Amino acid sequence: MDDRHRTFLSKCLSIDLEVNPSAARIFAFAAVWCDNRSSINSRTGGLERSLDQLENAILAVEHPIGHNFLHHDMEHLIARRPRLSKIIRAPVDTLWLNPLAFPRNPYHHLVKHYQDGRLATGHVNDPEMDARLVFDVFANQLDAFQEIAKSEPNVLAAYHYLTTRMDGCGGFDAVFRYLRGADCPPREKALNAMRQMLEGHGCIRRIEETLGRLDNPKNGWPMAYALSWITGAGGDSAMPPWVRAQFRETSLIIRHLRDTSCKDPCCAWCAEQNDPVRALDKWFGFQSFRPFPVDADGRSLQERIVAEAMSGTSVLGILPTGTGKSLCYQVPALSRLIKPEP
Repeated sequence: MDDRHRTFLSKCLSIDLEVNPSAARIFAFAAVWCDNRSSINSRTGGLERSLDQLENAILAVEHPIGHNFLHHDMEHLIARRPRLSKIIRAPVDTLWLNPLAFPRNPYHHLVKHYQDGRLATGHVNDPEMDARLVFDVFANQLDAFQEIAKSEPNVLAAYHYLTTRMDGCGGFDAVFRYLRGADCPPREKALNAMRQMLEGHGCIRRIEETLGRLDNPKNGWPMAYALSWITGAGGDSAMPPWVRAQFRETSLIIRHLRDTSCKDPCCAWCAEQNDPVRALDKWFGFQSFRPFPVDADGRSLQERIVAEAMSGTSVLGILPTGTGKSLCYQVPALSRLIKPEP
């Protein structure tokens, strides 16, 4: 690794574990520094002795780091050595940073040898190699954030605020203090940064509703991922499954901001993006839906089904042959996927 960000990275210790998933047992691990200090490797020093070395090393480390560290490696380490829960300070998980640093391609190309074919030939992961790889991933992420800040400095202010709302996020505070050269912004400054990011990307009323819910610290990371996806990726990138699993609110926030009409005729976003008739005209060139069959209120069933689907409601539509059932799923699908480019 070159000298990029070496001052910050020198404060970090990269840790990678190999765990037997059926027994939840650590069978190998390594911990490395970014310089030439000797690594800690259980395959050469034995597991218990290496864990002793790790305990001593972490006492002098500002930021233990790893890829999927917070919800995997750290939990297994603490289960094996409960004392580590009291001495691990300000960890950084590079997995959590990936969707923010690389919104259009949240799977970093270096991670776990995905590109070199060794997994396909029976290669067994080398924890020391993987731990060293984390430093390259982290340096790439820091580079990406610096590039983002050149054109959109408000983005890092928003991320700094959102990613440090929960307890145990001191490591991410240190990352963004390093990148921004400033402490975490106050609430109102961060909210204004988010408003600027979301301008033209969602319903104004829904934006204010969503920002009002950020008093709940648990909404911080989901909002950060929603901002990254909406403003930096959109339909060009799939939300990583682990984000949807660990931060379920992310998808709900995106749907609320972009795909749920506020019904206010003065809202330009909802009038343009969430109106069934406009969507029909936009995608298929028809000025209105089929007038028959109708629901109990005399409204076109075709329009009713499209409107319900566009609002996010689960729908079962049963129509006679030849009454345009295909449009009933095509219009909502196109409207949800293809929004204005970030």
